[in-house]
Amino acid sequence: MIETERTPRRKAKDRDGVYKRRGHWHFDYKDPQTGQWRSKTTGKTNYNDAKEFKREFLKSLKGPYNPSNDRLKFVQAADAYIEHRGVAAGEGTVRLEKERLRAVKKLLAKIAPVDLKLKDFEDVRLIRTYQQKRIAESVGPRTVNMEGQLMRSILKHHDQWKLDGKYQPLPEPVSETGRSLTPAEEVRLIDTAKSRPEWAVAYHGTMLENETGMRGVEIRNLQMKRINLMAAEIHLQKSKTKGGVRTIHLNADALESAKQLIIRAQNFGANQPDHYIIPARVEAVIEGGNGTTVRVRRYDPAKPTKGWRTAWRKLTEKAGLKGLRGHDLRHSWVTSHAEIGTPQSVLEAQAGHLSKRMSDHYKHISEKAARKASEALSRVKAEQRAEARAKMREQARVDSDLVAADAIPTDVASIQVAVVH
Repeated sequence: MIETERTPRRKAKDRDGVYKRRGHWHFDYKDPQTGQWRSKTTGKTNYNDAKEFKREFLKSLKGPYNPSNDRLKFVQAADAYIEHRGVAAGEGTVRLEKERLRAVKKLLAKIAPVDLKLKDFEDVRLIRTYQQKRIAESVGPRTVNMEGQLMRSILKHHDQWKLDGKYQPLPEPVSETGRSLTPAEEVRLIDTAKSRPEWAVAYHGTMLENETGMRGVEIRNLQMKRINLMAAEIHLQKSKTKGGVRTIHLNADALESAKQLIIRAQNFGANQPDHYIIPARVEAVIEGGNGTTVRVRRYDPAKPTKGWRTAWRKLTEKAGLKGLRGHDLRHSWVTSHAEIGTPQSVLEAQAGHLSKRMSDHYKHISEKAARKASEALSRVKAEQRAEARAKMREQARVDSDLVAADAIPTDVASIQVAVVH
């Protein structure tokens, strides 16, 4: 028998380029970043699902996608994103994103693998589950959407976002119009705010918002050099919008609050033009006796305060105005101006609004008209408050008389009736 050399039979090549390994379909692709061939699991056991996955993956390589980052852990990716935002975004924006990230990490730790990687977000069901869980925690859809946007930004930062057309933000209810205070409510808020020394910042912040229409963030970031007490003006050079760069005229109440905040800041060491009129409160650790350490609260005028949220919540509840937002004072200011007939162009410029229709008018606003409008509003509000206080005193007197009448003993009343007859 003559033995012949047999040629090894080649393994048939799959036309779709997918192959099974450990029960799941895989495929090979060329990394556009490095030029090297890599193996990719589809995570699918169904052949047709695997082909669809491969098709979408190869399509994504043509866009802003870097497959070499897909095994990066989400926690590390998120921290790298926040570090970059420290130089790419404002301090307030970074602070808000850090707060949202804490909530994101907390829930993902419950619903996702311990070593959650960016590639795990290829399945949109993860984000949908996140949305459902947050709504079940009574979190509003707007908050959930902002957290979803943060996850999207982290993935896009690392060229890993592949869910366009799949991820859908939650529908948000139409935002309600801001609340406008009545004169009586305004009196209660102001009188309550100035009733306690610990509410001093909240009181003066309230007065500035209520009397000038400034945003809370504008007041928090107000520097000493931006205030001209002699001219009774505030010159804003940094704001939420381009229209926010403006000159604000201070009436008597707003000017007094600005003075008091400056005096307070100076007591905490504010002596430079760039120092803030509401310094940030910081904690410092100092050495105590016998090797102990003591935490003390100090104020750093080189940093702005983060706000007066706690004091605001307490004083609004005390004033019977629970749920009132600081931004409602701005709406109330706009409403008051509209009621006294302030020209729209003046109102838009003082409020810092900017629209295409009104932008041409801003260039020609009369400083005299702006100051006249500010002084007119001050007089009207003073009259309204005086009237509201008079009504409140009259009501208190009537209530007091009724209480006194109810307190007269029955037998004494009978004697008085008998004497009259």
